[in-house]
Amino acid sequence: MNVKKLDWDSDFFKKKIGEILINNKTNPSISGENYDLIYVKSIDNDTIEIENFKQTFVETKVIFAKKITKLESTDVNVISFFNTNVNKEIVYQLAFESGKFSRFNLDQNFRQIEFQDLYKKWIDNSINKQFSDDILVYKEGQNTIGFVSYKVYEGHATIGLIAINPNEQGKGIGKKLIIAVENQLKSIGILELHIPTQLANKAACGFYTKLGYKIIEKLIIKHYWRI
Repeated sequence: MNVKKLDWDSDFFKKKIGEILINNKTNPSISGENYDLIYVKSIDNDTIEIENFKQTFVETKVIFAKKITKLESTDVNVISFFNTNVNKEIVYQLAFESGKFSRFNLDQNFRQIEFQDLYKKWIDNSINKQFSDDILVYKEGQNTIGFVSYKVYEGHATIGLIAINPNEQGKGIGKKLIIAVENQLKSIGILELHIPTQLANKAACGFYTKLGYKIIEKLIIKHYWRI
């Protein structure tokens, strides 16, 4: 089975990185060639061996989805990033919080600075609208407490990142941000929202379930590093 090179990941991390998508139960023969890291993605948690590589990390990515059927009023504290003054450094710090369950944070073969640079890049590419169509921030006075980014596709939209200041969690701010996204989407005729997260992030999974979202997809992602 051939490994597909991931140019963006390879360029960013300065390593040769590829991925394999496994769609059946058979244990494939995989040649790692001269890769440094291979992502193995599959529906089933089967044992996969790659010569000269060691599995260092596994996660189950889940995608929640909901049909947007009703509108609630958007909180006055939720504003587009592009319509207010926001300290980008604060957004970076919130992004690190949003990524605490990320495989790039939990796999110890990635350095912390690499994880942080990745999420900074994610924010930068959201601001320049490569990764997102809008970023909504929750502000109290001049304080940015949380944000959510999203991108619209054909027939649905997907959340990119969502994060709340840890000291302000549990106050309903996340719900207000999601409601604001739903309202914006319905106003342009998009009636389905997808939200990816990790199954290990129990708090996030419980939060989305309470908002009426259901899991529509699961994907197991494993990291294999060259020994």
